[in-house]
Order: sequence, then C-alpha cells, then structure tokens
Amino acid sequence: MNKADTLLVIPSYRDGTRLVEFLPLLCAALAENVGNVRVQVVADGSPANEQRWLAAQIEALRRDYALLLPMQGYVSNHGKGYAIRAGWATAPQAAWLAFVDADGATPATEVAALIAQAQAAQQPAVFMGVRTAATNKSVTRFWHRRIGSRVFNRWVRLCLGLKFADTQCGLKIIPRAFYASCVWHEAGFAFDLELLLRARAAGLPVTAQPISWCERPGSSLSPTAMLALFAAAYRLRQNLPQPPSGP
Repeated sequence: MNKADTLLVIPSYRDGTRLVEFLPLLCAALAENVGNVRVQVVADGSPANEQRWLAAQIEALRRDYALLLPMQGYVSNHGKGYAIRAGWATAPQAAWLAFVDADGATPATEVAALIAQAQAAQQPAVFMGVRTAATNKSVTRFWHRRIGSRVFNRWVRLCLGLKFADTQCGLKIIPRAFYASCVWHEAGFAFDLELLLRARAAGLPVTAQPISWCERPGSSLSPTAMLALFAAAYRLRQNLPQPPSGP
C-alpha cells in the first residue's frame, strides 16, 4: 500500500446475514467514488459454520471487487475494539484507518463520502459520523435505542467531557500515525470513547460529520452490553489520557 491508502475494517460478530447484504453496496460505492481503499472483514469469534459461509461469500464477491480482502477471523469473541485493531494490523502502510459497523445501518454512500473527505484533508484529523436529527440527514432509530443513546450521551459528557452529539456511531476514520503513537486498551464498544479521548489528549482535530442512518433489527448491543458501556465510561474517567508534557 502507498501512503494514500485507506484500510476500512468491518468487525462482525454473528452478523453475517446483514453483512452480505451490505457488503456489495459498500464495495460498489467505494469502487466508484474512492481511490486507494481496501476493505477487511474481521469475524470476531462468530460460530465456525458462519465464518466458513461468510468467507465463501466474500471470496465470491472478490471476483468483482479487488478492493475486498480475504476475510480474517478467529475462534473466540473478543469485542468490537479488538476486532478493529486486529484488522488494522493487516495494513501497516495505510495512511488512514477506518471502521464501519457490519449491519448496514450506515449507508454505503455515507461511508464512501467520509473516506473521500479524510483522504482530501490537508492535515491529520479524526473523521467520524454522527447521527443527529438537527440536520437534513435522515436518522431512524428504535425508540428505546434513541432514549438510551440520549442518556448515554449525557453520561459521557458528565464523566469524560466529550461534547459530541454522538460518540458511538460505527463510522470513524483516523490517521495511521496517530494510531501508532498510542497504546490501546479497550476491546469492546468503549473503543470509540478511548479513540476520542486519545485524540483530545493528542490535540488532534475531530470532524463530526452528520450522516444518514437507519437502524436495522438484530443489533448486538444488548442491555447488558449497554450497562457495560456506561461502566466503561466511568472507568475511563479514572484514567483519562493526558496531553504530552511540554519541553
């Protein structure tokens, strides 16, 4: 890969059915609108039969889209953050590292547009999608998830001082140099929070881009996982990343 390349990782845990619907749309949008991009699916401990089936589906799609890499997978489920980092490790030369959720809630065109925006940037920055009704973008969420998101957002502002409208949207892009400069710890859904906290500590600008988004049935964020996310925000508060000390 050359310095302009972007690696987009899609972490997937028991999400093969939704992913095989989303992946052709994503590959088509990227091939048409974005240069120098590769897509890496990571099966994060999905059942063996699903991994075999998903790998076969990806291999078939690769005949049409060279930007799609062979599936990566492992036996045990480790979490979203772990899967993203495992995928990013496959492309040490990529200038930009990105991830998007496997469920297809983020339209393929939005993914392609944000990657193109990052590639055209004149300075290093974090680029992230945000789901907000305050724009002309269409955002559809189940009512209970909408309420949970608002409560969590207030909790994050209180605990961590992150004043973004949406920290957990599953579409983010970061510079490889920034990623390589940090030691990462969060393996689950709190990886998004750690990423934003480390960007703040590094003085890295964050571009929060409103996107269209449509929630799909079958979310893997269970009530138990949501409670764990609240706890992770509080835990991160105890050890906030600090800016580097001056000379």
